[in-house]
Amino acid sequence: MLQRFMALILVGGLVLGAGAWAGAAQKAAPKATDEPDDGIQGVYQGADALKAVSVKDEAKVIGQGGGEFKVILTADKGRAVELTGKLEGGKVALTGAGGESGTIADKKLSVTVGDKKYELAYKVIKPPSLGQKPPAGAVVLLPFEEGKKTNLDAWVALKGGPATWVPQEDGSVLIMGGGDIQTKQEFTNVVLHVEFRCPYMPAARGQGRGNSGVYLQSRYEVQVLDSFGLAPKDNECGGLYSVATPKVIASLPPARWQTYDITFHAPTVENGKIVKPATMSVAHNGIQIHRDVKIDHVTTAGVGGPIKSPAPLMLQDHGNPVRFRNIWLVELKD
Repeated sequence: MLQRFMALILVGGLVLGAGAWAGAAQKAAPKATDEPDDGIQGVYQGADALKAVSVKDEAKVIGQGGGEFKVILTADKGRAVELTGKLEGGKVALTGAGGESGTIADKKLSVTVGDKKYELAYKVIKPPSLGQKPPAGAVVLLPFEEGKKTNLDAWVALKGGPATWVPQEDGSVLIMGGGDIQTKQEFTNVVLHVEFRCPYMPAARGQGRGNSGVYLQSRYEVQVLDSFGLAPKDNECGGLYSVATPKVIASLPPARWQTYDITFHAPTVENGKIVKPATMSVAHNGIQIHRDVKIDHVTTAGVGGPIKSPAPLMLQDHGNPVRFRNIWLVELKD
């Protein structure tokens, strides 16, 4: 505008609203090891699919809080089946409304639908541009080196003063209060690379579940949210908020590093008015979800006031402990 992880152990219980996070800046930053992969939530694929180019059978296991999980199995040319279950004794026993049954144990998912049985295995998916180094001539906004603290030298707080998000030992920065931040430098047309990680907040729902945003020119938002396993909407992850719904939800499970690769062409502004709208293309985790979408108004929570170009890039503090790393851009001449 990036992961793995067991219930309610972030900063006094992960369902913190924006007000609570205002005071959280005084607390120690949670470490990545405080958000462990629970070994259950995630993507599962058929055994044959793990070796093949295409995936035939796939399931998404989504944490719901309190040790409960929802499973969405997609098989047989797109047929979707939903099951639910609760973790007990190291195993999740699953049931579906249509008599389906299954289990999750030892990173294996077994589901019986009628006379068919599906055997799937836990799969870690890495976005193709994850960790991509900035090319020569790029403007580096958030330097990234594995295991080395980064800096916020390129950023200021939107409300004024230095950016106060917290650099982490893994090379990322963590939102722990302080409000939105924006770049000191202003930009027009760019190709932008962003890596982000939504926290695992299984008890949270909707816009309270790992929410942030990447704002081109501080006005046009690409939504950041834990939308793993959900249907596409303009306010879900990858949505151009209040403008366009992504073609698909390309989200990985929460607490996994994810990528946005964005091509943005700024609006043409004459006498303070837009005479040609901005356009944006977005690849989320390597999947094209928007192509040359016209944006003719400031999106929800974007910076209002007189329209100007160039303008800064902005990252949103929505009160959730989202992490960012490895942000850079290449300016386009036309």
